[in-house]
Amino acid sequence: MYKPKVILARLHTGGKSLEEIQRDCEGQGLTPQDVINIQKANEQFDGVQLYLSLWDYDNYGAYHLYGWQDDVDGKMMMGIYFMEQVHPFPQYKDNLEGFIKDWKAKEYDPGSALCFDKAQVEELGTVQEESR
Repeated sequence: MYKPKVILARLHTGGKSLEEIQRDCEGQGLTPQDVINIQKANEQFDGVQLYLSLWDYDNYGAYHLYGWQDDVDGKMMMGIYFMEQVHPFPQYKDNLEGFIKDWKAKEYDPGSALCFDKAQVEELGTVQEESR
């Protein structure tokens, strides 16, 4: 059974201006509010230590969110909420209260993987080697 490589990492996602984010996301059809929400999410994720995975199916092109410790759950919750606002099929559009309720009940399902670019990730150590 295939297992991806899993690493402990620190995210470096903060500090970008709205203009930089707009430029990075050019051609994706984002609204100005989407860009603001991406900036808010990035500020929440910035500096967080968490677990990310690398998969062969995408040629190891991005780090996929794998998990995190309880001490950063609040930051992850808010970062994911802001990303939910940009999701093509949002479940919680402008519904922070409903999101928090479902998050705390462990009923939230993003419906897709959250990925980070390699430039946003500082690898701190390997937790699991890839195996087939």
